[in-house]
Amino acid sequence: MRKGWQAAGTTGGAMHLLILGGSSDHPGGVEAFCERSRLALLRRSPDWRITRLPTNTAYLAPRGLRRFAAGLTALRRYRHEKPDCVWLQYVNLPDLAYLVAAKALGMRVMVTPHLGANWRSQTNRALRAASEYALSLADRLALISRTQEGEIALHDRPPRSLIRNFLPAEILGAAAPDPAERPAALQLIHSGRLSEGKGSFLVVEVCAKLRDAGVPFHARITGGADRDIYDRLAALIERHGLHGQVEVLGRVPEEELLGHLRGADVLVHLSSIDSYPLIVLEAMACSTLPVCMELAGARDQIETYGGHVVGIATPAEETAAWLAAQDIGELRRRGREAATRVRIDYDWDACAGALEAALRACVERDGRDMVPA
Repeated sequence: MRKGWQAAGTTGGAMHLLILGGSSDHPGGVEAFCERSRLALLRRSPDWRITRLPTNTAYLAPRGLRRFAAGLTALRRYRHEKPDCVWLQYVNLPDLAYLVAAKALGMRVMVTPHLGANWRSQTNRALRAASEYALSLADRLALISRTQEGEIALHDRPPRSLIRNFLPAEILGAAAPDPAERPAALQLIHSGRLSEGKGSFLVVEVCAKLRDAGVPFHARITGGADRDIYDRLAALIERHGLHGQVEVLGRVPEEELLGHLRGADVLVHLSSIDSYPLIVLEAMACSTLPVCMELAGARDQIETYGGHVVGIATPAEETAAWLAAQDIGELRRRGREAATRVRIDYDWDACAGALEAALRACVERDGRDMVPA
């Protein structure tokens, strides 16, 4: 973390903001982040003019290049009537093509990375150098976690702002769930874009070990995936004889997902790629404690609010052993305590205020590093 970060204040009128990021055919955490931040800014300042443009870089393959190119072409519509600020969500290296294009069109650009140290753009030396160079073109970086300073190759030039993630309004506006209403058996959940990197198959291995240890439990797996991922999950569940104990629900509406989170005791999130996983914060806001693999962002969340971190060598074994050793009543008490703290820290007005300060600093060419007041 660079030294000398200071609190930010902001004044001024409404702006035209262009939000770039996410994929229209692969909705997930980044897409939710974009929409919630839009709504939070409008709730804070209704005069904002906000436009969203997907970059369509998720799982980019040759067949998706036409849509990706169409997005870059669409950016050119704004070359005459430029937005006050372009806010780019950087998830995959191709997202940075939008940064280069926007700067070539004379736009001011703030970039928020949504990746961590284990992403290919950071582990490959050539791609890491390309990422660092492209990010040096940004007018400001808006980081969602202090840990990103140590995870991502960041050029010294762009000033930084520290912003916050956005939780669903439905969570923050409802009373925290009462864990006493849950079934007696341990309730587990895993949610996200299901994949190897997200730890989706490790969840089934954890469940097999809990079953073998005689721990009563029920697990739900939610999230979108390619047909091959669903088939592999079904085969693994069948191989371990876990029918009836592990449900794969696929992609579910947000309201249904929040209901599953409210009914769970533990989120099993053994991802090896997430930088600062939104689903972990969402789960904790629902009184659900997370178990995460050793990554800087996930460790920071757990050390701040609660949960458990496991190593990268034997994550399924460590997770099952930890779960088997827990008193379910104490687990639920700690989950409720975490929910109270997360809900205070991620109040939408506070999050929107930090984001608005970063955006105005970008527009006003303020070269200071800033953290939320």
